[in-house]
Amino acid sequence: MISQKELQKKALRPWASGAFLKSWLNDEVFFPFEIPFKTPSGRTLSSEFIQVRDWIAEMHRHSRAVTGSGYQLEYRTISHQQLGQQRLPRKILFESRDDWLAFIGQQSTFKQFQALADQTRRQLPQVMPLVNSKPVKVLDYADVWPQLIKVCRYFQLNSQPDRYIRQLDIQGVDTKFIESHKGVLSELLMLALEPEEFDDSVSGIAENGFERRFGLRYDEPLIRFRLLDSTAPVTDMSVPLSQFVDPGVSRVFITENKINGLTFPSVKDSIVIFGLGYGIRSLFSLNWLEGKQINYWGDIDTHGFSMLSQLRGRFRKTRSLLMDQATLELHLPLCVEEPENKRFLADLANLTSSEQSLFDALRQNKLSKNLRLEQERIAFSCLREALAAGAC
Repeated sequence: MISQKELQKKALRPWASGAFLKSWLNDEVFFPFEIPFKTPSGRTLSSEFIQVRDWIAEMHRHSRAVTGSGYQLEYRTISHQQLGQQRLPRKILFESRDDWLAFIGQQSTFKQFQALADQTRRQLPQVMPLVNSKPVKVLDYADVWPQLIKVCRYFQLNSQPDRYIRQLDIQGVDTKFIESHKGVLSELLMLALEPEEFDDSVSGIAENGFERRFGLRYDEPLIRFRLLDSTAPVTDMSVPLSQFVDPGVSRVFITENKINGLTFPSVKDSIVIFGLGYGIRSLFSLNWLEGKQINYWGDIDTHGFSMLSQLRGRFRKTRSLLMDQATLELHLPLCVEEPENKRFLADLANLTSSEQSLFDALRQNKLSKNLRLEQERIAFSCLREALAAGAC
């Protein structure tokens, strides 16, 4: 026997799933809508007659026949051996949309959805495929849907605006609104704009993904580097990534540790890049690095070799510096434990045979559990010797 709570739950499903909204958008017949339930059996009538009688009374009391809206009951008459003829509900159904919406309490919300769908058809028809496929998403953003449409319309008229979000002049929409709705805006703009009006190769919104995809300016990562072969008064510089042009050297050292970068010895025709707060992947857009001899100095741990493999995957001339078995063995007393959540245990595709051997030993804990030699623990004399010997 279905309770009122269970009936309410089943009646709400087509609304929560969006099935009803989809049918309305596509002009499909949805009503009458029947709620499945299990009718009491003859055995139940015999053993629980009073409970069945009370259940029938409750079902009737909440039905359209009494309340004026909601579900209708259809009955069938059975002949019971002990109890005689008994009239039992055989169907619970909603004859009309208004009856059903009143029962689940969504009349006003549906009217709001109708208005939003109509507004979208008129002002931004390109995103109707999303409305049709994800109507519940429209309801999730119902209070701000008009503003979302305004933002999309702005980009249709000003694609790739080359401005900061703060500079976008959209009536009724401020900077914080766009900042806090990048996810849904990205989804809408992908439909609202022509393919050539955004960068489809950029995914997600992390690392300024929204700005990069839709041609907005953003606070670019600063790349810090030092000229290692210069008598100029300024040798330590930080520049936005897009302004980091070829400094005219043949060799580039990369180390993520700031102190290592600040103390890196003088090397002819070279620079050192360091303090990469955004990680080495921030360098991947610098095509001029392809022609340089790159030397990467990272920690001797699984994560360090993962970074090396990524860098070499983008720039084939990359070599490792002080990331070898001999350096590790020389500094074993200074090793620490690599945090478990930082370890990289998958296969790497861009290591030399000696690097691969050491990486395998580290990830399989052949030397010690989660062994890690941080680059700043390596003796400075080892760096000088490696540079003097041309090991890089």
